[in-house]
Amino acid sequence: MKKIVIAIAACLLAASSAFAQFNLGGRAALNFGTDWGDQTDGDPWGFGFDAGLAGKIEINEMVSIAPEFDIALRRLSDDELTWSTWAIQVPVLARFYLTPQFHFAIGPQLAFILTSEFEVNFDNGIGSVTIDFDDYMETFEFGIAVGAGYEVIPNLDVNFRAAFGLTSMVDYQKLAYAITGETVDDSSIHSIVLSLGATYWFM
Repeated sequence: MKKIVIAIAACLLAASSAFAQFNLGGRAALNFGTDWGDQTDGDPWGFGFDAGLAGKIEINEMVSIAPEFDIALRRLSDDELTWSTWAIQVPVLARFYLTPQFHFAIGPQLAFILTSEFEVNFDNGIGSVTIDFDDYMETFEFGIAVGAGYEVIPNLDVNFRAAFGLTSMVDYQKLAYAITGETVDDSSIHSIVLSLGATYWFM
């Protein structure tokens, strides 16, 4: 662990030396998400959160690159079930400043699925049952994120973002075979995550 911390510190020092305008900050956000695809009609939305580190590299006064490393909890929930998924998200966004305070952002987002589970609620007093869903999740997701932000005070941004998964986060063929015992045509289930958050730049 000590070697990892030293390596991260060395990378940050090198980055700050290479780029005159390099910033490091912490970001936290409340998210609201669901899924989309061939098999997702009527699926619920749910609240989660994400938090992590953000970087900002100024290219010029109008453009900067803002990579992040976030831990995210994504949830879909209604009265019958809750689907919870933990993921590491790595968006790499280009920021375009319309004014010194206001920016528009767009870029790719990589996600690595860590764990996923369903909690099924029963109305007859039995309670709930938790089902491990890890075996049916893809380990990697590629998507795109778009958003906008505003610097409310120096070193503090508020931002809104919408992230759309472009690759399926579920191995649908494997899931369908486990349920029916039959091989079915492949299908896709993608994520949609809206988030409202804030970034504090401490470096």
